[in-house]
Amino acid sequence: MGNPAMVKRKHSEKRRKKYEQRLGPGVYMPKDERLVFNAEAEKAIAAAVAEKTKFDAAKKAAKAKKKANPPTPAAAAEPAKK
Repeated sequence: MGNPAMVKRKHSEKRRKKYEQRLGPGVYMPKDERLVFNAEAEKAIAAAVAEKTKFDAAKKAAKAKKKANPPTPAAAAEPAKK
């Protein structure tokens, strides 16, 4: 038989994880803490999306530049200098 306090803690952790999975992170926090947490999470998500779009735009621009200026046959025949 296990420690009854540990069993109760494990059950409450499982329940918390299920609620968080269904309702979002911070569902068990007090309202004011949850609002602060959600605001910070939204900022982090927005920053990540902005960084990804910036990276994608740079990648697309490099690809367009490479396509607009294809290498000459003479440059392609030369071995790369190290």
